[in-house]
Amino acid sequence: MEVEIDIESGTRLVKIPVSVNSRGPYSFNFDTGASTTTLSKKLADSLGISTYQSERADARGLGGGIPTEFAKAAIEIGLLKFREDEVYVIDLDAMLPGAGNRDGVLGHSTLKHCIVALSYPQQTLRIGKNGHETLKSTNEINWSRFEYINNSHLVGVPVRINGLGPFQFVLDTGAGNTVITPKLAESIDVHAEPVPGIARGLGGDVALELASLESIKVDSIELQSSQVAVIDLSKVSPKGNLIEYGILGFDFLKNLEIHIDYPRQQYSFVG
Repeated sequence: MEVEIDIESGTRLVKIPVSVNSRGPYSFNFDTGASTTTLSKKLADSLGISTYQSERADARGLGGGIPTEFAKAAIEIGLLKFREDEVYVIDLDAMLPGAGNRDGVLGHSTLKHCIVALSYPQQTLRIGKNGHETLKSTNEINWSRFEYINNSHLVGVPVRINGLGPFQFVLDTGAGNTVITPKLAESIDVHAEPVPGIARGLGGDVALELASLESIKVDSIELQSSQVAVIDLSKVSPKGNLIEYGILGFDFLKNLEIHIDYPRQQYSFVG
């Protein structure tokens, strides 16, 4: 099944139409870096969805103490339906002010059942559920295996930086820029320069630093002469301490069609 997407200017976030409890569609971020599908507090209230607290380890405040609540909701993408499951409910406007209108985030808790093909140039998303609906075009794809980083929800792909590596980077459609950690920058002798601005994430804000790279390469796809952010990810993301090397973001992905087969843990990039 295919739906049109929108690349939000400024944030570079991928927006897709998602229905909740058979109402909508609403505008959700398609975020392969998010652990759990999330409803904005505003949307949950408008739909009359009851929330509750949880004893789960991740039921804590994010983004400077903004509380995380939980709810049960049924998610639909076009004709593709998912059974009712637990979602986060968060005040997304308070968490990331100025990040644009967001009704929710489509994350791994939903995507883990799916095979997806996201085309940035054509601004389309094809999506099917394993065992229910497959993507016809995926039969001819040359798949490579991905790893979940540190047994988390984070999809890790092997990335070569300046010909060195590979290093396991997070494939993150919710990241506006590619990021390397200070540890990696130091190990490959890349110098970062402070620039005006901040890097904003769920865990807070940090000063922004940029570095120039000769090349970033995944399989046969290579981006030359690019700038990346150098960020201590543990300071901007609740699970950033799991990420040792970096995040592959919009600047690398923007000209590609990316395929992820979650059930079989495989991916492919088509340039």
